Amino acid sequence: MYLVFSDLDGTILDHDTYSYEPAREGLALLKRYAVPLVLVSSKTLPEMKIIHEELGLEAPFIFENGGGIFWPEKKNPELLGADVSELREKKELLEAGIGEPVMFITDMSAEEIARRTGLSRERALLSQKRLTSLPFVIPSGKAIMPEEMESITKALAEEGLSITKGGRFYHLLPAGSDKGSAIRRIIGHYRKGEGTVTAIGIGDSENDRAMFRAVDVPVAVRKKDGTVIETGVDHVRTTSGAGPVGFTEAVKQTVIFAITQGGEQQ
Repeated sequence: MYLVFSDLDGTILDHDTYSYEPAREGLALLKRYAVPLVLVSSKTLPEMKIIHEELGLEAPFIFENGGGIFWPEKKNPELLGADVSELREKKELLEAGIGEPVMFITDMSAEEIARRTGLSRERALLSQKRLTSLPFVIPSGKAIMPEEMESITKALAEEGLSITKGGRFYHLLPAGSDKGSAIRRIIGHYRKGEGTVTAIGIGDSENDRAMFRAVDVPVAVRKKDGTVIETGVDHVRTTSGAGPVGFTEAVKQTVIFAITQGGEQQ
């Protein structure tokens, strides 16, 4: 069987408008061919539940960058990372590693989050309901370069922490808690019931690198400015379209092409 994992912001959802209109064709094709779509995002559990229901999906989904998995058949989510309260206590370690003060999303007003993200006030409030991760910004505006990110992450790992970068925020996570770990868990679940699984991963941000390493067919979606992230994965494919247009392109050129041209796996 084929199994698709996809990021949300900047992939299925437009980075600026949060519309998934251009992704509708890709979403419809996956439903037509009964290919499960597993959403993988830094968004919170309540944010994800709304989108999961809007899209009419039945597969599990991954929230907070791999900090947890929601299995539709279970009452409570499966948490894979440390409790967010433990992360808050590590703020000084994070600031020492970066060399700058930081501000967690939980310390911002709903209005501030809305201004930074374009979310409605209601959705901004939901984005603060963190369970296993803490998005943050650096008030000075400092950007963490890739090589610096690597050294900071290495130092924080000794304290059981990790950081990654999404579309708008950096994220503080427990070490070992990432999209890849959660994805491998879900792949294992489907293999028990279906046998052979070919996993496709579609995303556009730095925090999707762990996903790309965990799947068989990684697809990097182009950003609105035409750039593509450096994935560090040799066999990654790149879309010509950006955002949700790129998502539909990725679905057509990987899953649907394989099913219609090569025959669906048994």
